[in-house]
Amino acid sequence: MNKQRILFKGATILPMNGESEDLPAGDLLVEGDLIAAIAPDLTIDDAEVIDASGMVLCPGFVDTHRHTWQTPLHGVRTDWNLLDYMTYIRGMYCVCYEPEDAALANWVGALEALDSGITTLVDHSHLQLSQAHSDALAEGIIRSGIRGIFCYGTYRNLTYTPGRNPSELPGLLHEVNGPLNEWHKQNATRVRDEFFADDSARVRFGIASREFETLSEADSMLEELRWSRTLGPARISVHVGMSANEPLNVVRELHNAGKIGPDLLFVHGNHLTDDELRMIIDGGASISSAVEIEMTYGAYPVVNRFTAMGGQSSIGIDATIDFAGDMFGQMRALLNEWRLERSLRNPLRMTRKVHQKKVLELATVCGAEAIGLGDVTGSLAVGKKADLLLLRTDSLGLAPMSDPYAAVVTYGHPSLVDTVMVDGQVVKRHGKLVGIDWPSIRAALERSRAGIRRRFSLIPEQPIRERWAKGFRIEIPD
Repeated sequence: MNKQRILFKGATILPMNGESEDLPAGDLLVEGDLIAAIAPDLTIDDAEVIDASGMVLCPGFVDTHRHTWQTPLHGVRTDWNLLDYMTYIRGMYCVCYEPEDAALANWVGALEALDSGITTLVDHSHLQLSQAHSDALAEGIIRSGIRGIFCYGTYRNLTYTPGRNPSELPGLLHEVNGPLNEWHKQNATRVRDEFFADDSARVRFGIASREFETLSEADSMLEELRWSRTLGPARISVHVGMSANEPLNVVRELHNAGKIGPDLLFVHGNHLTDDELRMIIDGGASISSAVEIEMTYGAYPVVNRFTAMGGQSSIGIDATIDFAGDMFGQMRALLNEWRLERSLRNPLRMTRKVHQKKVLELATVCGAEAIGLGDVTGSLAVGKKADLLLLRTDSLGLAPMSDPYAAVVTYGHPSLVDTVMVDGQVVKRHGKLVGIDWPSIRAALERSRAGIRRRFSLIPEQPIRERWAKGFRIEIPD
């Protein structure tokens, strides 16, 4: 059987592979799930032709950190700090999901990413409440058609059912960050075997660790890491350096134990010292920065420092509970923060030069390399998977286009994304997701949110807030 051929004609092509020159007008041929040819002009008789003239063709974005299960909670975090997030999301909302809520959240959250041109996603999935929830989360992300890594969360969610006697909470909260339990070990192994046995599949298996930084000692962290690696995860996603006074110095303890390796994806790291960043680099690990949300936590994103030191940086969106789930906002925030940070070093010189291409690299090829998929996706090259997006440049506010990198980074937004392809399959065409009945999905999301909020209203807040304040050593304001 002949493989399906699709020919993109006349696009401004940004390969992002560090070798090929940009093409002001060129063609790209997809054969099956792979890029088969890139040239100024291709003539292919048996291919479906997509007229890409006047558009920018670039690799799909790579989001290296997202809590996709939080999709039904858009807009709940309007003016929170880190303690509010840990209280409401990690202590309360997370126990309000039924399995069908989890399935819908992961499916629609991945569709949200695809709609904006994100073709690869690392899902830090710490909603493993039961076998049914785990299955639903895995099925949701696989169903979407996105590429990525499903990082099974070993975190002990609060075993409190909304409406139960609040006097039970103190004892249950004491167990939240206990050592890795047997149920998680067995369930994670089962999920790996049933859904992610193929290490070359479109969605691969990973681990999302407990909140190691709240521990008082390193032994249980090292034991969990040892066990995690027995499952051969594509990446182990680890929150670190989110606040300035964390009980456990995770990076230093891992470094002293010789356990930092390329399979570790550290997330955030805003409060890490240069010495700790050097330990990450020397161990071959990488960092994912969620730029917008980190700035609301009172710290500069670590991207500039880490990249300048030679570290492997990438961009994650984290939580869509108060930020849009697209890469455009993250790229603009990073570009402007980067320029500001450089300017503040010497205001008299007004040093602001950071080209948009540098930021687009972090959102594409650098992201793919950071999660071990650099030979699969993240750039446009013959033999790589056909994961790409077409961006229109004819809109009011963008036309006429001068610089294609500015078109994507500075002016881009999801409504300009005309076409998205993952694994050679067109998942968005002419500005619409293929085969998606959005009115029905929206109605299902609204019903899901109503149920989640009803259950949320039955949970007392104060004991949970006190637990997380103690865990991260955060002062509770009057």
